[in-house]
Amino acid sequence: MKLLKQQKRTLKNFLVDTAGSMAMVWAVVSGGVIISVGAAYDVSQVSKAKQIAQMAADNMALTASIAVDTGNQDRYDDGQKYSYRHLGGPTDDFTDSMVGVVEYDVDDDGDGEGNLLARATVSGTYQTAFAAALGVDKIPFSAYSDVAYAQQEGTPASVFFAVDNSGSMGWNDASGANKLSALQTSMTSFMTTLDTINSDSDDVFRTALWPYSQDYSGRYPYISDDGIITNKDVPADWGSISTGEITRMHTQYGTDSSGSLEAAATAFALEDAIHLAKNGEDDPIKFMIFMSDGANNPETEWVCSTINVDEYWVDTYRGWNTVYTSRRSWFDSWVIHYPSSGGPYEVKGSCGWVKTYESDERSLAACVAMKDTGVTVYTIGYYLVAGGGVSQDEVDRAQALLSGCATDAEHYILASDADDLNTALEAISEKVMTEVIRVKR
Repeated sequence: MKLLKQQKRTLKNFLVDTAGSMAMVWAVVSGGVIISVGAAYDVSQVSKAKQIAQMAADNMALTASIAVDTGNQDRYDDGQKYSYRHLGGPTDDFTDSMVGVVEYDVDDDGDGEGNLLARATVSGTYQTAFAAALGVDKIPFSAYSDVAYAQQEGTPASVFFAVDNSGSMGWNDASGANKLSALQTSMTSFMTTLDTINSDSDDVFRTALWPYSQDYSGRYPYISDDGIITNKDVPADWGSISTGEITRMHTQYGTDSSGSLEAAATAFALEDAIHLAKNGEDDPIKFMIFMSDGANNPETEWVCSTINVDEYWVDTYRGWNTVYTSRRSWFDSWVIHYPSSGGPYEVKGSCGWVKTYESDERSLAACVAMKDTGVTVYTIGYYLVAGGGVSQDEVDRAQALLSGCATDAEHYILASDADDLNTALEAISEKVMTEVIRVKR
């Protein structure tokens, strides 16, 4: 009986002890919260895995579309599974499970009369970190990409670059990244993308590079009078511009884009005949990418205007032959007066240094010439902002030149930082890919 009373007292104390009961409730609730948050993490990881798989599938399909010839040793075998490291994926496969498969001769509309496609499918399995508590320990994912192809290995193209290597390209952009380094990284990635559509015979596309700055003093023989850095340029040739040719660019001095754009226009005029001799195509696709982070430096010219007056004064000290047509209060013995009558009379000119913008005019004329012959001109304004010694007038002139050079408003791109620049060049490279091998979807 005494034992029964003690047990009742213990039960009563447990029921009254709220601290203990809340601990039990919190244990149950917090466990649910942890599982919910963990499940959300697993879902985000699966989404990330699908994005990686999609990029890998796109690369695989593009590669497959130019290797439709069964005798091509680089061709993916129909139906064979390839590990992720063979797919040309852009990043690591953190699931360690992705495989890719290519299927050729897929009819795009299913009626037997559509375009033939190369279909790449990349799939894998994500091992969950938290959802296993809910009974889900694996989540499958997949992505596919279809690319149409013709019987020839791509439509030939010529892709030329004129890029700013002036001193300001050594400055930082809006995100704090060095502008030239960002340009080199983006151009290297661009060439890597182009390489996926090349062939063993190296006859799908041609590239060229004309970096530019300015040295009107003539101290550096490798910089031409119109701005081309001649020891860093890459003449038009088959295949991509090498990483070494991109990374050897360095910043120096002023800005003059006229020579580079004129060189590109001259080279484009020869491309039809070069492609025709190589692969029988007399109308290759042509792309021009023109990038600048500021305005061309103005030239200065000593200009004299004749003064036809009977009386004037020449300040030979302060202004070094500045001519005045009326008296000034500060005139002194250094000012020579030529009276209207009496004494010697000479016709003098008012002389001075005047800014001219010939490099802008020549650059724009070169762009117009290229566009008139069917070249698609992309222009990129990189971190065009006033401040730090850059005037708003210079920003306005740079924007006017770049927008005037572009094929249209859609081909004129403003980039404030390295990410923007990379996105711009990535979009252009995808456009080149689309035009060359006709990506269907």
